[in-house]
Amino acid sequence: QDAIQAALHLSQGALAIENNEFINGEVAYRKAIAIEEDKATGSYNLGNAYYKNSKNQEALSRFIAAAKVATTKPQRHQAFHNLGNALMNQKEYTGAVEAYKNALRNNPTDDKTRYNLALAKDLLEKNPPQESEDDQDKEQDPQDQQDNQDKKDDQDKEKD
Repeated sequence: QDAIQAALHLSQGALAIENNEFINGEVAYRKAIAIEEDKATGSYNLGNAYYKNSKNQEALSRFIAAAKVATTKPQRHQAFHNLGNALMNQKEYTGAVEAYKNALRNNPTDDKTRYNLALAKDLLEKNPPQESEDDQDKEQDPQDQQDNQDKKDDQDKEKD
């Protein structure tokens, strides 16, 4: 009974998205997910709907959820492939490389994923991740860190 309800909601969601009724599609997919949390299809389809509507953060979380509950290699491949695409849109090339690698582990013959992996690697090489200030602090020499701490301590004493 639940499987039939979930399938009905998935069909309604697909039809709504096809007719550019995003809100109705989202609601239908969410209902399917609520009924069958352990199935990848609802999360995957909702992720695709978000992706097509430029809602990358939401798409990312749905593709991750789909990958976690996927029970077949094709499902995992699709979820990781689309996760990689969403990460590429956000210029998160390191994550995209990992997502595409995971997709290829589940379908080593997919040329689109192989191409996307090569592109992500190339973009990562051309745009290496920027170090945050925290990372820079960690790499400072220990004497500089001690000097900075001493200055902070002095400022704290002045406030008292």
